[in-house]
Formats: sequence, structure tokens, C-alpha cells
Amino acid sequence: MAATTFTSIVLVAFALVVLTIASYAWFGDWEPQPRRLPADEERARAEVEAFRRAIESYERDQQQG
Repeated sequence: MAATTFTSIVLVAFALVVLTIASYAWFGDWEPQPRRLPADEERARAEVEAFRRAIESYERDQQQG
């Protein structure tokens, strides 16, 4: 068996593996997982709101000064 035949077989096998993985990722049964637990969501929202208030306060101070 020539080297080019072996290389061709390996490349075709690799392409089949890549297509199989891609089709599983595209059509597979999966759901994104949340990054935080629901209990942490309220705390995170409160922190974001406090951060927004701090930014608004800083911007007001910069405009006055």
C-alpha cells in the first residue's frame, strides 16, 4: 500500500470523526447550563444594581467638578 493511499484513508477517517462530532454538537440533545445557581441570582442582581448606582454617582461627581 502506497503512502498516499494510507494518508487518504487516515484523512477520510479523520473527516468522518470531525463530521460525527459536529453533527452531534449541532443536532444533539443538550441544554445550556446556568452559570450561577438560582439562589445566587438575587445577590448578583443586587450587586449589579449597586455597581450601577456607584457608576451614576461617579459620573454625576465628574460632571459637577
